[in-house]
Amino acid sequence: MLIPLPEVLALPSFRAAGTRVLAGDPQAATVRWVHSSEVFEMGGLLAGGEVLLTTGLGLHGRTSEHMAAYVEQLADAGLTALALELGRTFFEVPGPILDAARRRGLVVLGLTHVVPFERMVEDFHELVVRRRTHAAGGAGWGDLAQVVVDGRGLRALLDEVSRAAGCEVELRDRDDQVVERSSIASVVEEERVSEPVRGPAGVVGTLHLLGGPTRRRRRTAGQAAVAVALELGRAGSLGQRPSPAQSLVADLCAATPMAGTEVTDRLAELGWPAPDGRGWQPVALAVEPGAALTDVVPALEQALRSATSPVLAGIAGSRAVAVVRGWSRPGAARDGLVAVHESLRRARVTVAPAPALLVAGPPVTDPAELGPALGRTRELLELARRTGRRDGVLLARDLAAPHLLASAGSAAWAGLAEEQVGPLIAHDSRHRTELLRTLDTYLTSGTSKAAAATALGIRRQSLYDRLQRIERLLGVELDDPDQQLGLQLGVLAWRLRTGIDPRVGFGG
Repeated sequence: MLIPLPEVLALPSFRAAGTRVLAGDPQAATVRWVHSSEVFEMGGLLAGGEVLLTTGLGLHGRTSEHMAAYVEQLADAGLTALALELGRTFFEVPGPILDAARRRGLVVLGLTHVVPFERMVEDFHELVVRRRTHAAGGAGWGDLAQVVVDGRGLRALLDEVSRAAGCEVELRDRDDQVVERSSIASVVEEERVSEPVRGPAGVVGTLHLLGGPTRRRRRTAGQAAVAVALELGRAGSLGQRPSPAQSLVADLCAATPMAGTEVTDRLAELGWPAPDGRGWQPVALAVEPGAALTDVVPALEQALRSATSPVLAGIAGSRAVAVVRGWSRPGAARDGLVAVHESLRRARVTVAPAPALLVAGPPVTDPAELGPALGRTRELLELARRTGRRDGVLLARDLAAPHLLASAGSAAWAGLAEEQVGPLIAHDSRHRTELLRTLDTYLTSGTSKAAAATALGIRRQSLYDRLQRIERLLGVELDDPDQQLGLQLGVLAWRLRTGIDPRVGFGG
C-alpha cells in the first residue's frame, strides 16, 4: 500500500519533529514504509518507497564525495525521502546531500525537533492499519479499528464488538477453549453467529456472537473477525497468548482505566495476598536491540522472584514492565533491584550482553492507581534514556532533576541550555572539539580532575587546558558550587532537548 508523502508528514510525530522540506516535491511522492538506520551503505538494504530516518551518524567525517555517493545509492534503491535529524551530527543538512538530492529528485526532510524514531515508525504503521482496515470494512469498521490502533487489548475489542452486535461475544481457539470473552453486560441467547478468525497460517480460532442471526450481527461478525486477527497479529497468536498475569499487566497498561475493585479481584484470582502497608512497586525495563522482549519478560519475572514475590510481568509497547509487592524502605528497594539487574546480566540467552536499564516508579497503595503508576514508570524510563542512561538501576528519586526540567517544557530546556552551555555547544560544533563532553565528565566525576582525566583518556595537563578554556568561553569559575549546579542543569537540559549524550561529543 502506497501512501502520499504529505499524509505521512501530517502524522503527529512528524509534525512534532518540526519537519521541513528542503529538497524535492512531496506532492509527487508516495511512501511504502518508514525505516530508521545510521548505516552508510543503506542503499543495498532498501526495497524502494521508504522514508529513511537518520541522525547522520553514519555520515560523520565523510567527504563531500562520500555524501553525494550516499544520496546516489539511496536514489538508485528507490528511496522516497531522506529525513535527517538536525542537532546531533549536523546542525544543517550538508550542501552535497542537498545538491545530489535535487539532481536525483529525492525528497530531503530536516527534522528540527527531537522525536524518537520509534514513535514515527509506529505512527506510520498505525496509518497503514487504518487505511487497510477502512478498505476492508467500510464505514462501520472505524470503532473496531480504533481499539486495535490504540492498543487497548483483546478484551476491550470484544467489548466493542459486543456493543455493535447487542450480545455477548467470545473468542475460542481451535480446540474450542475460551480464550477471552466480552466483559460488559449484554444479551446471551441459545443461537449464535460464528466467524472463523484467520491468521497467516490459516484459521487460528472462532469468534462467537451469542445472539440470534441478524443481518447486522453477520456483518459485525465479519468485520470483528478481521479486527481480532489484526489484534492477535499485534499481540501474538493464540498459540503463544500471554498468561493471565501478562494479560493483567497488558490491561493495566491499556488506554482504558481499570477500577480498583477489578484490579484487586484479578490479583486475588492470581493468588496475590490482600494489600498491606508496602503497596505495589511498578518497574520498567529497557534492553538494547538484540534481546527479544518475548524472551526478556520471563527472564525479568524470574529475576524479580529471586528478590521478592509475588510478581506480575508483561510487555507494554516496546518495554518490559512488572509489578511486585513494595519493599519496606527505599534502600531495600534499591538493593533488591540491583540484585535483579545482576541476575538479568547473568541471563545471557535472554538479555545479556545487551545493556539493560531498570527503573522503579513510586510505590502505590491504591489498586486503582496501579495502571497510571505503570504509565508513569514507563515515562521515567524514557526520560532516563533521554538523558543518556542505558544501563543500571534507577529509582524515581534518582530522576528528580530531569523530571522537574521535563515538566517545564522544551522551550525552558532550550533557554537553560543556551544560557549555561550555549557557547560550548557552538564552539564544539564549529571546531570539532570536546569541551561539552569534558565539562559533563568533570561534573559527573564529582569535580575530581584525576577521575575526569582517566575517564576521558587524556593527560591531566590536557584536562587543565580544557577546563581553562571552558571557564574563558562561559565566564564561570568551575570551583564555585552554585555555578557547578547551574552547569549541571544546563547540560541536563541539553540532553533532554536533543537526546544526545554529551559523552559522544562533537570531536572527529
